[in-house]
Amino acid sequence: MTELLNSLDNNLRKQLDCYKQLTKLEKDKQQALIHNVIQEIDRITAEEEKILFEVSHLEKERLNWAEFFAKETGKKAEEITLTDLEQSFPILAEVHRELETVIAELRQLHETNTRLLENAVKLVNFTVQAITNERQITYAKPTDKDKEGKTQKDLNLFDKTI
Repeated sequence: MTELLNSLDNNLRKQLDCYKQLTKLEKDKQQALIHNVIQEIDRITAEEEKILFEVSHLEKERLNWAEFFAKETGKKAEEITLTDLEQSFPILAEVHRELETVIAELRQLHETNTRLLENAVKLVNFTVQAITNERQITYAKPTDKDKEGKTQKDLNLFDKTI
């Protein structure tokens, strides 16, 4: 029992370390997004993928112990939470608290970075529309139509059909 509990604690601490690394990378990514350093964003994304692969491996390992701890807590393996385990095994309280803190910070950073990316995409779309003079037309003025009744196309700086 103690050995399994120590193994679970060790697993959770490894996950905590991974989430701390992801938090640092997310902060670095935020700076790269602000300064528009595409190569840095690519590098950070590749590092994040490696860490997320490790987290996935650790999570699968943790799930192997779920059956045992489910029996100890009287819950189904898929329903057991870290809060449940902490109540039965107080040794997990510290790692539980740290995981919640780091994951909350990571979530906030990720949401901010997502908004930064969305704004960058909007800026690119606006710029492309300005350059190509692309407009959303819901109706055309009669003076914009040729003799056959078709809407005349405006001249653009770039012909986007090429």
